[in-house]
Amino acid sequence: MKGKWFAFGCLTSVVIIIVMVFSTINIIGSMSKSMGKKKQIKDVLTDSYLHVKLTGEIVEYNEFSESFFGEDAISTHSVIQKINKAAYDKKIKGIILEPQWMTCGMSNINEIMKALENFKDSGKKVYAYFSMGGNRDYILASIADSIYLNPSASGGLFLTGVGGSVLFYKNLLEKIGIEIKVIHAGKYKGAGENFSRSSFSKPVKENLDKLFTTIYDKMIVMIAENRNLPIEKIKYIYENRKELFISGEKALEYKLVDKLCFKEDLINDLGIDKDQLVSLKSYKLSSRSKEKERIAVVYAQGGIAPSNSFYNAQNLSASKIDKVLDKLETDNSIKAVVLRVNSPGGSALESEIILNRIKQLRSIKPVIISMGNIAASGGYYISAESDYTYADPFTITGSIGVVAMIPNISKLSNNIGLNSEQINKGKYSDVFNPYREPDAEEYEALKNGIEETYIEFKTRVADGRKMSLEDVELLAQGQIWSSEDALDKNLIDGVGMLNDAIIKAAEIAGTNEYSVHFYPKKKSIFEEFLKDKFNIDVAAELMKSDITKEIGLDRSLLFYKNIKNDPIQAILLYDMGV
Repeated sequence: MKGKWFAFGCLTSVVIIIVMVFSTINIIGSMSKSMGKKKQIKDVLTDSYLHVKLTGEIVEYNEFSESFFGEDAISTHSVIQKINKAAYDKKIKGIILEPQWMTCGMSNINEIMKALENFKDSGKKVYAYFSMGGNRDYILASIADSIYLNPSASGGLFLTGVGGSVLFYKNLLEKIGIEIKVIHAGKYKGAGENFSRSSFSKPVKENLDKLFTTIYDKMIVMIAENRNLPIEKIKYIYENRKELFISGEKALEYKLVDKLCFKEDLINDLGIDKDQLVSLKSYKLSSRSKEKERIAVVYAQGGIAPSNSFYNAQNLSASKIDKVLDKLETDNSIKAVVLRVNSPGGSALESEIILNRIKQLRSIKPVIISMGNIAASGGYYISAESDYTYADPFTITGSIGVVAMIPNISKLSNNIGLNSEQINKGKYSDVFNPYREPDAEEYEALKNGIEETYIEFKTRVADGRKMSLEDVELLAQGQIWSSEDALDKNLIDGVGMLNDAIIKAAEIAGTNEYSVHFYPKKKSIFEEFLKDKFNIDVAAELMKSDITKEIGLDRSLLFYKNIKNDPIQAILLYDMGV
């Protein structure tokens, strides 16, 4: 008994220490934020330039109002909002755009680019500056009126093209005695192949190759049009140039940039000083519009999984979206809802629950779908019911199919002398026991369950898109589609951006004067941490190394974690790199 209370006391002490650490960090973060605010009190000077410096991961919508250390959280949403404000701010004369090694999807870039186009339409200039940058950075910068590059030979542009890589684990798993059975509904459904095969199956590879070709061609055309250059010239730069990094004089020769100079020279050329350079973080948004009628934009992003941990902002769950939609459903000022879907899918059951909730909302007020970077598999599942569905020009969608995985580590356990012995009551009481291989009857039962889920998925699509099951089957089987192909196949209603969806929502709702409100409402990290109950998982999540992301394991490990409790998944596992 004494040992039990000692152990409980140790655990309590650990919890208290962790809470104290987080509290201290939060206080320090708040102090830093307060100190930062003192600097931000200064008015924006006349003829100032908004400095849009973008680097690292740029998420579409950040549910946290600030980073863990009290800084304003940067997201595609916040960048666009600030650019839009600057377009009408008489004190802002122009924008200095400085992208460097951005990590985000092409849909994010497209949305920011559109905001910059609108900014230019207001009669103001956009200047882009590089010391060094990659593919995404240059695509975004191509919209600028002028592009400047650091003259140093050690700087330059790294233009790579479009590609994606998938690690296949089958050979490794076999060596250590692990086998993962994968059951697909749909011959193009590639999720799980990296666990069960050593390379892509032919149908999956052909489907991905077609998709990459579409995205690549679209990217080439975009750069050519923005820079007023022949498409053949941009293709030559990507496909035939001898340089790896395009620096200095070569970038000028290719007409990829307009001038070589240091950033200080650009600032001097514009005739401004540092006080007239306004950072994104210090540029504050105005208060909300007072229009009584509102359009709600709900960001539905991340993998689809039940909510069971603090790190909910990474995932999309039924409980999470219910909280938002419940409020919007009863708010009479909300005339329509735009659901911004950016998800590769996940749990088939959770997708079904979310779709059912969207159908309930749609019976009360219009629901418009706006697809972001990816709305595939479960991401398409929850998009099947709407009054109108838009996909971004760079959206990856479709992947209507289902996959299940059954891990078997019996060989590994035997090799290391580990023996599992169970006492079971019930035919399927240990069907997912990883220490043995399912027998033929169990395997067949699971396969039948997968087929039933697949039929249900196709039925939801058929009902939502007013198609026959036979027609849906031709477009399903796990096939991935570009937005243009999806439009041609009647999987969406139009190719357009978020603002197009908002305008359509207002049109269907019959409102001309409205304000746009975004959900989920922003909150602080500490608030989320303590909101429902203390969960030590957060400590592990926050301290977890990024190495698994760098070598491609992070997403696969998360997928494996999810299938332990929910083996039937509607998910697209591949990263589409640009």
